[in-house]
Amino acid sequence: MSLVTINHENCRRDGSCRDVCPVDLFTLDGEGFPEFREGADASCLACGHCVAVCPRDAVHHEKISNTESPLIGSSLVVQSDAVLQLLKRRRSIREFRPETVPIETIRTLIDATRWAPTAVNRQPVQWIVVHNSSEVHRLAGLVVDWLQQTGGASRYTHFIDLWKQGRDMILRGAPHLAVTIGPSDWNWSSVDCAIALANFEIAATAHGIGTCWAGLLTWAAREQPTLREALGVPNGYEVHEAMMFGLPKYHYRRIPQRNEARVMWR
Repeated sequence: MSLVTINHENCRRDGSCRDVCPVDLFTLDGEGFPEFREGADASCLACGHCVAVCPRDAVHHEKISNTESPLIGSSLVVQSDAVLQLLKRRRSIREFRPETVPIETIRTLIDATRWAPTAVNRQPVQWIVVHNSSEVHRLAGLVVDWLQQTGGASRYTHFIDLWKQGRDMILRGAPHLAVTIGPSDWNWSSVDCAIALANFEIAATAHGIGTCWAGLLTWAAREQPTLREALGVPNGYEVHEAMMFGLPKYHYRRIPQRNEARVMWR
């Protein structure tokens, strides 16, 4: 049996499933009904576009259930101005309240990232979430140790001095940390991980949670085996991005200016 079959009674032969297939796995029969190409099962990305686009649920995919693919709620469609303001009001938060974000809320944010685009729908992103604030602080200390042992010490002398004085400039005293990792043998892991964490950030902003990209920890985790071990990164995976997060201490009233976009129109 083919991976994808078409219910002819429901199909209105508009060709939408064929048109949206990213790897062109559909053809049309003599009556205009779409057919899944013979031997195409192995080439299917299981992206679900054919199932999602069909207006009459005529597409049956063995891996993607119609009943588990919810309809898009028209009442929840966000106005474009609201989306643009959400993107513009996102700030890199470096001052946090001591309260923790509930694990169930974090699960909701990560769950939303499952729909972030990944190359050929491979979905390689895995997450490491450090919920314990004491452990986040310990990881920041490992980054400081690494900076002191490398050429970064001269550039980040001020950060190291402040750490010794009890001020964390590495993870900013954040209560939580999210790290995205991907397979070492997948060329697009870094991009897929970055996109997933960017979606996490926007979802967090919508939930009133502050975030900041943890560049120094990401850098150190790629270079320092001790930090990789502390994070629990499995063999065959690489740390690609990290983000500190928590409830923001301050709330911003205005959207600050940014440089104009530099665009070359062709």
